[in-house]
Amino acid sequence: MKRSRRPIFAASLLLGTTGCVYTPVRPPSGAASARASHEPAPPLPPTPPPLPAAVATAPPDMAGPQPLGPLLDRALAENRTVQAAFHNVQALRHRITQATALEDPIASNSIFAIPSVAPQYSLMGYNPYNLTLAQQFPWFGTLKLRGQTAERDVQVALAELAAAQLDAVAAVKRAYCNLYAALKTREILQENRKLLESFQTIAQSRLRAGGSQQDVLRSEVLISELDRERAANDQAVASARAALARQLHVRADNQIETTPELPTPSVTLELEALNRLAAETRPELVGRLAAIERDQKAAELARKRFYPNVTLGLTYMDMTRDNAVAPRTASGSPNIGLFVGFTLPVYRKKYQAGVAEAQERTFADAKLLEAQQDETSSEIQDLLAQAKVQGDVLALLREQIMPRIKKTLENAISDYAKSNADLATPISAMREVLQVQIQVVQVEAELGKALASLERAVGRELAGAPATNPVAPRPTESASPFTKPAPATDGGGSR
Repeated sequence: MKRSRRPIFAASLLLGTTGCVYTPVRPPSGAASARASHEPAPPLPPTPPPLPAAVATAPPDMAGPQPLGPLLDRALAENRTVQAAFHNVQALRHRITQATALEDPIASNSIFAIPSVAPQYSLMGYNPYNLTLAQQFPWFGTLKLRGQTAERDVQVALAELAAAQLDAVAAVKRAYCNLYAALKTREILQENRKLLESFQTIAQSRLRAGGSQQDVLRSEVLISELDRERAANDQAVASARAALARQLHVRADNQIETTPELPTPSVTLELEALNRLAAETRPELVGRLAAIERDQKAAELARKRFYPNVTLGLTYMDMTRDNAVAPRTASGSPNIGLFVGFTLPVYRKKYQAGVAEAQERTFADAKLLEAQQDETSSEIQDLLAQAKVQGDVLALLREQIMPRIKKTLENAISDYAKSNADLATPISAMREVLQVQIQVVQVEAELGKALASLERAVGRELAGAPATNPVAPRPTESASPFTKPAPATDGGGSR
């Protein structure tokens, strides 16, 4: 569908501006990890672009014909599911700072107010007060891995935001197609009612000249049946408007209308090219790859638990001669001491279980990626076949069937006006024309919905997509997430 590409590419822009590679990466070697100390936290991923704000000035009354492009802009800005996904990305970005920060230091105060039961030193004196400050430092490289794991969570959330945007775009397009079909059907029914009224006028004039009363009654019955169909179609119009209003976050009673013609892009890509495009751009696949990277980082992080955390501290002991048991020999000078503490990672089975858990999550996400790839390929094949069939049917109806039945109707009307045929002949021809006209509109809508769903399955707009070599094959990594690594050992792998 021809329109501005900015809204539908907003999701792709969010994924593209992060600067992250979504292919699985090899965990760093032990030597490389050993060189890493308490590195500074990795930089935050770029803030996703704010949701479009231009539609804030759009009038609340959206009555009348509305082009598809502005409706897509409004949906991307006002759709509440998209907004929720956007704020989820923002929330996870703030988690990176938390993950890469040290734990709060600990300050401990000890007051010994009763000299008789307080620490007493013959050379130093009475100790009324102790102050201890301590800070724990995780093992080398732990903070960096925490930040990288949290950053991959942001990438997964960005993919979910892109998927929410594509869902909103596809939903608007499908609702727009349904509304177009319902409004076009209303016009067709109205035109056919006028034609029936003309038949009724002819029957009444023939009745005054000695014709049959049955033709007049039959035309009245047909007009009543057509009015019943119009009432049912009015319900379809209301339902389509309500579905479209939900995506746009506007009142459902807005009398939104579509343009006279439904824009439908032509798909020149074949199945293999569409599959390659989907492998590169579909957010669900990109998100799965980011999840695999996150799980690999989590496994590295779990191996860090095999090594101790270090606690460094400072102790200040206040000393005084007052109330000392040996005031003549006591110096009364304060003491300052440093201490170093270590955690003792003795529960090896627990740490091995943590590494195994992270590895199994990697396998699970790898299998989910394969399942998503299979689902995407199957969905694209099905939707592409639907679009091609609908296009062929639409061409057949427009180019062959419709001209013939219109010619048949013209001849039947002419014969009836000349009293060479009864009313049943033009009525039968009119019903055939009405049926084909409605079929044309319905096939147009079904073709538009199939193309919208196909674009959603691929993950991008198909109009203007490259027809040859659209996407280079993704390079394979030597450390594939689909290969089961060796079981965790006490050493826990790289440091």
